[in-house]
Amino acid sequence: MKTILKNIMLFAAGALTLGFTACEEDGQDLNFNIQPGNELYAPAANASVNLDQGLNTSFEWAPSVAEDGGYITYEVLFDKADGDFSAPLAIKTSQMTGSKASLSISAKELNEVAALAGIENAKTGQIKWTVRAGKGLFSQTYTQANVLTVSRINLVDPLPTAVTLKGEAVEDAAGIKLIPAYLDGKAVGSGVYECFTKISEGEFTVVDELDRYYSLKSNGRIKHIVDGSSTANTLKAGIYWIKIDFSAMTYTAVQVSMIEYYAASWADNSMSTVYKTLTYKGKGVWELLDYDNEISVNSSNDTRHRFNMTTADGNKWFLGTTSSLGSSYTTDYLRVYIYTYNDGDKDWNKTYNFLLSDCGRDFDCYLYLNGDNKAGGFWHEYIFK
Repeated sequence: MKTILKNIMLFAAGALTLGFTACEEDGQDLNFNIQPGNELYAPAANASVNLDQGLNTSFEWAPSVAEDGGYITYEVLFDKADGDFSAPLAIKTSQMTGSKASLSISAKELNEVAALAGIENAKTGQIKWTVRAGKGLFSQTYTQANVLTVSRINLVDPLPTAVTLKGEAVEDAAGIKLIPAYLDGKAVGSGVYECFTKISEGEFTVVDELDRYYSLKSNGRIKHIVDGSSTANTLKAGIYWIKIDFSAMTYTAVQVSMIEYYAASWADNSMSTVYKTLTYKGKGVWELLDYDNEISVNSSNDTRHRFNMTTADGNKWFLGTTSSLGSSYTTDYLRVYIYTYNDGDKDWNKTYNFLLSDCGRDFDCYLYLNGDNKAGGFWHEYIFK
């Protein structure tokens, strides 16, 4: 076995050498030489940043030059104040997939880097950063490295594992539970929770499993309330998608303008589509009653459908799946995930299908954007007639 592995390695090395030689024989000498910019613009040396303000931090540096005029990529390296970048704490690719000599890092991301450097929660310490320019398999690290003083976000410790909205502005007196947030089929991260609910006039608060209370501020920040009192509601009355990030002490609350049932079929060289607006029933549940599923009867057996959501900020979202239908509508198959809207693939993307035996059958549809159902997360079901 060792002999086989050795022969494979020798062959691979020989192939790489032949590849380089072939380019040279063709008059296309490979040139990976880089003249690094070696100058960091911002943040300046010994600058300070207070991450508790929730603002992004911009990193900028002098661009590097490739001797052959080729493409260069950049990475920002982070280390402890006394580190030498031989084993960076974190590496972040610059903007535009590494092509720009700049990078904007969120307070949450930089807070995570500071934690890796050993800076305690809500404390101030120092990290160091520099830039690595790359071309192909070769790279050079800038000679300049700047020390940055960082004040970490005042996070709660430990992070909540269960979160509820309570108060007179909440539509359920028992409270509205938030669930771990997902986007594009993946968990957003530890300490991030979301819910869909109707908010009315009045006060409300956020409480976790340790009876710690929080208020939502108008600047998008959340604050730990020591006395546990409800706070004035800064949201207008409406149906909201609320997402709370305890790992950054921030939140977003965007009104839901519309959720619609979307169905499409491509048959006999013709596309047919149906859009039906769902009605909000309460506590994160939308319904579509007495739907005529005629579009699912076609020569191609094309039964794709999903939900489209439009929010008040003008954004659109797919509510659907990437799973394939088996022989029955399993709980997992009917789970609903929120995906970023893709206009170029809006007819086909993230769609469900019906069993052929259900094509043409009228039904009632219920969309559960809550955790109070048998799936324990966003889910939907059909009641066929």
